[in-house]
Amino acid sequence: MDFDNEFDEEFDEDLDEDLSDDSEDSYEPIDSATPDEEPKSKSPSPAPEGKKISVFFMSTIGPGEKKQKLLVNTCNNAGAIKETVANLFGLDPIDFHLSTGGVTLDESSTLSDYDIRDGDDILLIPASTAGKYFV
Repeated sequence: MDFDNEFDEEFDEDLDEDLSDDSEDSYEPIDSATPDEEPKSKSPSPAPEGKKISVFFMSTIGPGEKKQKLLVNTCNNAGAIKETVANLFGLDPIDFHLSTGGVTLDESSTLSDYDIRDGDDILLIPASTAGKYFV
């Protein structure tokens, strides 16, 4: 097999190209935020300030009394805590209300609205069907 020397020389010349970049250009990363704008974080926003306390939840719904200790933040609303407690006791949240000191907790209120303190008991009271008519 014979190769054409002229072709080999052209090929060698192509390989002799200087591939180094002597330019003084500096590259900056692309940033979608404008200089006046703070970059947006993908992490969740910090929870509102509150105090973490241990509370005992007592349920008399179903057979036997059940009691569970739960660490909660006083700035959490009662509705969110009710959902967690429902999962903890295996109940449907519409089947009960939360009560402390003889007062039923409003689901949109926070625990701090009721002056609940570390070690307090919160009762799970069955939801009443009184006054409802079933057809």
